[in-house]
Amino acid sequence: MRSILVPESLAEMVALCAGRIPVPILDTLFPLLKARSLMAAERLGVFEALGGGPQMPAALARQLGLDEESLHLLLRVLAGSGYLRERAGQYRLSPLARRTLVRGSFLECRGFLRFNYTQWRLVEHLEQLLQTGQGLDLHGTMRDWQEWEDYQRAMLDLARPHAAFLARRVPVGRGARLLLDVAGSHGALGAAICRRHPPLRSRVLELPAALDSARRLAEEEGIADLVDHLAADIRTGPLGDAADVILLANVVHHLAPEENQNLLGRARQALSPGGTVAIWDIERPAARARADIGRDAVSLFFRITSASRCYSEADLRHWLQVAGFNQVKVARSRLAPFHLLVHAGG
Repeated sequence: MRSILVPESLAEMVALCAGRIPVPILDTLFPLLKARSLMAAERLGVFEALGGGPQMPAALARQLGLDEESLHLLLRVLAGSGYLRERAGQYRLSPLARRTLVRGSFLECRGFLRFNYTQWRLVEHLEQLLQTGQGLDLHGTMRDWQEWEDYQRAMLDLARPHAAFLARRVPVGRGARLLLDVAGSHGALGAAICRRHPPLRSRVLELPAALDSARRLAEEEGIADLVDHLAADIRTGPLGDAADVILLANVVHHLAPEENQNLLGRARQALSPGGTVAIWDIERPAARARADIGRDAVSLFFRITSASRCYSEADLRHWLQVAGFNQVKVARSRLAPFHLLVHAGG
C-alpha cells in the first residue's frame, strides 16, 4: 500500500515529473486537513445529517448550528476527498461515505474517527520515541471514560471486517463450551467464533476501567447473549482454567517479549486438553522487505503507543513452542494485509 501524489492535469504532471512540486509541503498539509476534516464532520454530525438526503450548505449550516462559509469549505474538502458528491450546489454522501460513515453502515468507522482525537495527541510522542526509544503505554494514557469509550468503539470498527475470517479459521473442537477472549474489549471477535460453534460462549478478560464501555458495546452489537466480561490483569493474573479456545486478538503488540512468553505460558495452563490458542495481530515487516507506507506506518504507530512493538511470525511460533504448544499453523486474510493468524494446539 502506498500514498502518493496523483496529478490531475497535464500541467500538474509536467511540474511533478520536472521536480518542481514542493512534495513535503503537500504530503504534510493535505493529509493533515483531510484527516481533521473527516474527524470534525463526524463529530459535528455532518455525515449523519446528509444521510437523510442532499442539502445546500446554508440549510445544513442552519440545521447543525455551524458557520455557513466555513462549513462550505469543509464540504468541498470532503467532496474532493471522495466522501461527498456535489450537484447543483447540493452535497450528498458518496457511496464510500454511506459504506463507512453512517451509523450502522457496513464498514462503520465513526468510532475510529472519534478516537483519532486521542491518537492525534499520542503521535506527538514520536520525537521523544526517536530520542529515547521509549514508547507510551496506550492504556495508561486514557484520561477519562470518554477516551475509553472512543478507544473501544475504534477497536470495534477495526474488528468487524475480520470477525468472519477468524470464525472460519480458528479451530474449535466438537462440543467446546468456553472461549477466553483475552483483552477482548467489546468481544465481537470471540462472539463471531461462538456463533459459528455452538454451544461455545465467550468470556472477555479486560481491565476494570474498560468494562463499562465494553459491556455497553456488546449490548449494542447484539452479542451480550454470547459474551460476559470479567475484570482481569492479563500481565500477571491467572486466566482461569478449562478453556477450549483462548483468543489473543491485537494483544501481543502491547507487551514485551518476556510478557508475551509469560502470557502464553499461563494460557497453556488455562487450556483444556485438545484446546486451541489463537493469536491475531499486526505482523512486523521482514528486515529485508521493501518499504511499505501502510505496513511500516502501522508498525511505527504501535511502537509509539504501546511501549513495545509488532512481532514477526517467527517470534510468535517461538513463544508458542516454548510454552508447550504444538501443531503451530499460520493463516492470512486478503482483507487484512497487515495481520496474521497463528494458532496452535494444547
